[in-house]
Amino acid sequence: MFITQICSMDTYMTRFTKDHMLRELQVILLFEADHILMGAGEKMAEAFIGFASGMDREYCHRNPTDVDLTRFPIAATFANGYDYAFQPSLLNSIGEHEVQDLLVFMLGTPKAGGVSSGGETHEFMTPNGLCQIVAETVYARWKLEWDSNTAHTFTTRELALLADMTEGAVRNAIADKSDGGLRAIQGTKNPILIEHADALQWLLGRRGFVASPKSPNADRFMKEHLQSLVSPEALGSFVERRLIEQFSSIEQASASLGWNSDKVEPWCRGTFVFHEEQAKTLALALDLDLPIFAGKALEVTIRRELLKA
Repeated sequence: MFITQICSMDTYMTRFTKDHMLRELQVILLFEADHILMGAGEKMAEAFIGFASGMDREYCHRNPTDVDLTRFPIAATFANGYDYAFQPSLLNSIGEHEVQDLLVFMLGTPKAGGVSSGGETHEFMTPNGLCQIVAETVYARWKLEWDSNTAHTFTTRELALLADMTEGAVRNAIADKSDGGLRAIQGTKNPILIEHADALQWLLGRRGFVASPKSPNADRFMKEHLQSLVSPEALGSFVERRLIEQFSSIEQASASLGWNSDKVEPWCRGTFVFHEEQAKTLALALDLDLPIFAGKALEVTIRRELLKA
């Protein structure tokens, strides 16, 4: 199995990688191909999945790696959703239409597959399915952090996914009448519902909950991404994206920095020559960790020079 469980008194930490989720998505698409095969025939199924069913005339037993995910736009949506759900960062954003696409896609997944085998089932059809977990966590996080003007409510499952806990632990928190407990909306049953403000306050006190950062300097995943860059071009792409997100355009960024385009463009293209004061100015303007950014700019410059030697 792809899931490792680390249990304590109040947590249930579900660890699976993005690759594991995408592998399950390949399985889902094989089951969908079987559904099309039964309903519309071999040619339509092959046009959908990209290859023939073979001697068995069914897809669900094929190797998931046979499925080319680049054929399916939903794969990119799931990859983006995984980052948004579990690695909240200013680098990872998601639109309302993507949230809806993930939910609707999972609602439309087959309940069984196979043609000759009499109906095969798979874990993706259960609440423990990796794609199901991602879709629901994306929706819960979006409700919590990106649409707070709407009076959203949360189920115990949604809070469990966000807090990385079991639903039982969430119900125990609801039963706790102390100040540290979780307040449910009176009269709600099947499901029990929690109001937005109470859900957020409670989640902020949970070790397993990772809130979306409000600034680049507080963004752990952005720092990790910055530290992982190994070329001036990669750093340039990072700087350009951050300048546009911070100032709306490179022209406005130049004006705010007090730089002309000849100074800004090399930092965006990755052709810059390291200059300590320029690195400091950029780091402060973009609210980045100054030592990390300046150190990375110097590092990639040295790498470039060594490759030229």
